[in-house]
Amino acid sequence: MSVQANAIVVVGSGLSGYTLIRQLRAYDPGRPVTLVTADGGEVYSKPLLSNALAQHQTPDSMIQKSAQAKAAELGVQLVTHCRVLDIDADARVLHTTRGDIGYGDLVLATGGRQRVIVPDAADARWIDTVNNLDDYRRWYAKLESGVQRVLLIGAGLIGCEFADDLMHRGIGVTMVDPAPWPLSRLVPEALGATLANALSENGADVRTGRHVKRLEREGDGFRATLDDGSPVAADLVMSAVGLVPETELARSAGVQVAQGVLVDERLATSDPHIYAMGDCAQTGAGVLPYILPLMAQAKVLAQVLAGQDVRLTMKAMPVVVKTSSLPLVVCPPRVDAAGQWQVEGSGRHLKAVFRGTAGDPLGFALAGNASAERGELSRTMPPLLA
Repeated sequence: MSVQANAIVVVGSGLSGYTLIRQLRAYDPGRPVTLVTADGGEVYSKPLLSNALAQHQTPDSMIQKSAQAKAAELGVQLVTHCRVLDIDADARVLHTTRGDIGYGDLVLATGGRQRVIVPDAADARWIDTVNNLDDYRRWYAKLESGVQRVLLIGAGLIGCEFADDLMHRGIGVTMVDPAPWPLSRLVPEALGATLANALSENGADVRTGRHVKRLEREGDGFRATLDDGSPVAADLVMSAVGLVPETELARSAGVQVAQGVLVDERLATSDPHIYAMGDCAQTGAGVLPYILPLMAQAKVLAQVLAGQDVRLTMKAMPVVVKTSSLPLVVCPPRVDAAGQWQVEGSGRHLKAVFRGTAGDPLGFALAGNASAERGELSRTMPPLLA
C-alpha cells in the first residue's frame, strides 16, 4: 500500500489522532492524510471510559460516529485493524500487517498502555486493563455476568474514577495502593484522606500503604493476599497503576526517546519528518496524559504541518477528577518543584495551594465547594511551557 509523497500519515485513531486531523483541515483542507489504526477507529470519548456506568452508557452507546463516517467527513484515507510493525525512517515507510505504507510526514499518536504489575503466582491474563473502547467492551461484558466485587490495583486518578464508577452500579470495590493516600502524586495528605473517606462511605474498601503480594484463582474468582497477609476475594481484578507511553515505534525509527517520545516546541522528534503528540509524547513540560495539553499540542502541530512557524506554549491546565464521591480539581506542581502544601477549609471543602520556597503558588488542589476557586487560582499558576 502506498500513499502520495507529500501525504501525512497519522498512527493512532484516539483523541489525539482525530483532534489533530480536525485541526489540520482548518489550516490545510487539501493535503492528503492517511489514518492508520490497530482497532476499528470508532469515534468515542476516552475520558468517558472511567465513568460510563454512572452515565448509563454501554460500549455501543459511547460510539459517537463510525470510523468510515469520520474519515469521509475529514477527507482522509482510513486503514483500520492495521498494526504498524516498525518504521524505516530513511525510506519513509511503515511496515505494517497490511503491507508497506509510505509517508511524507509521520505523526505518532499512539498514546500509552496501562502498566500492569503481576503479583506472585498470577497470570497476567487474569488482570484486566481498560485503555480503549475494545478493552471496555470486554470489561463491560464481564461486568454483565453478575460481578459482585472487583479488586482494583491502583489509587491514582484513573483508579479512583473507576472505583467511584463501579460503585454506581452497586459493585463492591477493594482498592489497593502502596502510596499512603489516594492521588498521592497530585494532592496533599489532607485531600487524599478526605477522598479515601468519601469513597469508603460509598462502600469502597480502601487499602492504602499496601500492595498485592500474591494472586491466585479461587473458584470462578480470585483470592489476593496483601503484603500484610490479609486476604481479599474478588470476582475480577483490574490494574489502574498508570500509563506507559508507547515508544516502540519511535525506537524502531531511531528517534530519541526518554520517558516518552522526545519532541521539541514544534512537536517534531529528532527526525524532521516524524512528529509525536498526546500521551506518547514528552515535551519540555514532560509527559502530560491529560486532555487539555493534548488539545494544545494538536492545534500547534496542525499549523506546523500546514507550513506555519509556530511554537507550543501551555498555560496551567487544571484536571477535573471525575469522582462523584468527592468532586476534585487538581493542578499539580511540576514533579521537581520545591515547596510545601498549605491547606485550609473544613470537612470536605478543602483548598490546598502548593507554594514554592519563595512563597509563590506553583500548584493547587480543590475539593468540594472549594472547586469554585478553580478559575481564579488557575490565573496565578506558572505556565506549563512558556
